[in-house]
Amino acid sequence: MTSRRQFIQVGAAVGVGSLIRWQIDSKGSSLFQAARALAASGQTALLGSRVPQFVTPLPTFNGRRVSEMAMQVGMLEFQQKVLPDSFYASLPAPYNAGTYVWGYKVGNTAPSYPASTIVAKRGTMTFVKYVNSLPITPYLQKSLTIDQTLHWADPLGQMSATQAYAGPQPGVVHMHGAEVPSEYDGVPDAWWTPDGKRGKAYSTMVPTDPNAAVYCYPNRQPATTLWFHDHTLGMTRISVLSGLAGMYLIRDQFDTGLVGNPLGLPAGDQEIELILQDRQFDTNGQWYFPDSTSKGAGLNGDPTNPLIHPNWIPEFFGDTIVVNGRTWPYLEVEPRRYRFRVVNGANARFFRMNLIDSTSAAAGPTIWQIGSDGGQFDRPVKPTDHENLSRLALFMAPGERADIIVDFTGLAGKSFTLTNDAQFPYPSGGPVTAGLDDRVMQFRVTKPLSSRDSTFDPASGGALRGGANQEKAIVRLSNPTTGRLASGVAADVVRQLVLVEVEGNPPAPQPGGPIEVLLNNTRWDGLREGTKEVAGGPGARPDGIGDMVTELPRVGATEVWEIMNLTQDAHPIHLHLIQFQLLNRQQIQTRIDPLDGSAIYAYRATYDSKFPGGKYVGQLADGSWGPTSYAAGNYIPGFGPPHSYTTKNADGSIGGNPAFSPTLVGGTLVPEAGEVGWKDTIKVYPGYVTRIVARWTPQETAVGAAGPGTNLFPFDPTQGPGYVWHCHILDHEDNEMMRPLKPIN
Repeated sequence: MTSRRQFIQVGAAVGVGSLIRWQIDSKGSSLFQAARALAASGQTALLGSRVPQFVTPLPTFNGRRVSEMAMQVGMLEFQQKVLPDSFYASLPAPYNAGTYVWGYKVGNTAPSYPASTIVAKRGTMTFVKYVNSLPITPYLQKSLTIDQTLHWADPLGQMSATQAYAGPQPGVVHMHGAEVPSEYDGVPDAWWTPDGKRGKAYSTMVPTDPNAAVYCYPNRQPATTLWFHDHTLGMTRISVLSGLAGMYLIRDQFDTGLVGNPLGLPAGDQEIELILQDRQFDTNGQWYFPDSTSKGAGLNGDPTNPLIHPNWIPEFFGDTIVVNGRTWPYLEVEPRRYRFRVVNGANARFFRMNLIDSTSAAAGPTIWQIGSDGGQFDRPVKPTDHENLSRLALFMAPGERADIIVDFTGLAGKSFTLTNDAQFPYPSGGPVTAGLDDRVMQFRVTKPLSSRDSTFDPASGGALRGGANQEKAIVRLSNPTTGRLASGVAADVVRQLVLVEVEGNPPAPQPGGPIEVLLNNTRWDGLREGTKEVAGGPGARPDGIGDMVTELPRVGATEVWEIMNLTQDAHPIHLHLIQFQLLNRQQIQTRIDPLDGSAIYAYRATYDSKFPGGKYVGQLADGSWGPTSYAAGNYIPGFGPPHSYTTKNADGSIGGNPAFSPTLVGGTLVPEAGEVGWKDTIKVYPGYVTRIVARWTPQETAVGAAGPGTNLFPFDPTQGPGYVWHCHILDHEDNEMMRPLKPIN
């Protein structure tokens, strides 16, 4: 088995901004001078160090959760105080009323960022009419620039334009983690605008207003923590940053959310949602998104290739931490157990968290994890730091959820800080800044005990599933203790897929740095740039809206996806429709470039050597774009895999790539403590192959109860526009790191 120490040595050696000297490909031309002027909004960045900490109470949702079977959810622009109240008091109008945000108005509750939580009952459908009531020209378009050189929703048909977009704001809602028909999944092309413009995948259950869509959620999956957020093609990073996010809890007869529930879980005021994000502000208390060279880069750096994408930055990182819509809040608690439903809703930041005594810096109470993306574990676990398994830490990538219990019993009068020490970007970036992003929020054990605490004690060793008045034990597709397929499970298909980053090739004429990151070297539409050729060869077929799909699992089938990360950073990979299980991870042969500290992967030589020669769209000597000759044996960005997708390689795997096995080293790493349950988002680390078991059937289906061609969903997942799989670093999914996914019969 490969040690975590090997992982640490690779990650630590990779410097921020290290370059992989690959060839460059085209996404269209633009003018550098235009880029400089594009988002000049007159903003001045507010240093996070000027924001007072732990002075604002944490907003909570008990008492304003919405549990109706049918409801309306609006998308609105409004002002809300995100920074401490005192900050706004000294500002002139209109800024003294708060930060302009986009948020959801759920049912009869007030609009808020994040949204009021929706609560659903397992087995009872929820019907939602989503209404886009954003202004035709929102205030936030002044400061949040949509880069129209990306492949994006483009309601006005301005694709590749270098000017700032000023028009009706598209929106579409994705229920992250839900087993749902693709018509109501909120796929990126299903957007609509406040004036009735609609994307090609727009769907509605019944005819409705031009600025609305009606979705239906079956709610047939086990009790869990889902979340909903905007998913508009090419601008998710902006709309989620603006505030379009909220939680969706599925309850069942065991996890009822009521005091005295059969599982004994903390409930009422002791069950609290936590949506973690990082943000940056200007001196007027407004969102500050450093999206051009004229605006000031802050933590994030300027756009890395402004000749190609004048406003897109590879990852957004803020210097303030926001929880439930307030900067560095505090929560007063009783000396008893609390249940926290945690979502990492950040654009790109990973959080690796612990509780420490705010006065002495001694270790605080243990964080017990009782569930993850797809529901509860069989038993509570102590989550660990994957770089050092002897160290406890709750480690979450963007898009992941954690269901945790913290016991404050016997700690009356004490305060505890939730800390964060995850590098950014992870793991190749720099450390957090002491006193800023190394802290998340504060817990103060200052409230008197209101009643005897008889809730479930995670330290007792008791079970959460498999007993009387409990759900059945998790159906095991993988054995988390061995890292192998569970007994009776066999893979119908094995896919070997690669993650690659396309970077500039300085100095002629653009700077280096990321241009885009690709899943299996294939862009969103599945075509080779500038051609009608299908990336991946003849095995692809169009989805319901015409994009070419290579991931075509048979409904009911069990597949192993082996994802090799050939970039410098970790990517949280999210699959729509299903929950899957982590099988294992395995390192690939890696050495460190002595010139810049970047990781060089042995597989690249084999991979690059398999690309054919020919003419493809690329950059010419004069800086323009057109047919460019590639010699055989050189990587071609956006070409797709070098071989036909459906032809099995020497490992017996499809995907179109050379076999992975010759460059694997050491043994396999079994799932960590917090990864033993159902997942829909998984961390794929650089220099590793991450293997997941993805079964295209409801997660509670017994082993052997379904096979290829057997549909056990309460709907037909082969119909409609289809689904997607993508990186949940929002800045990456907005720039081609997303692909259609289409189950077939």
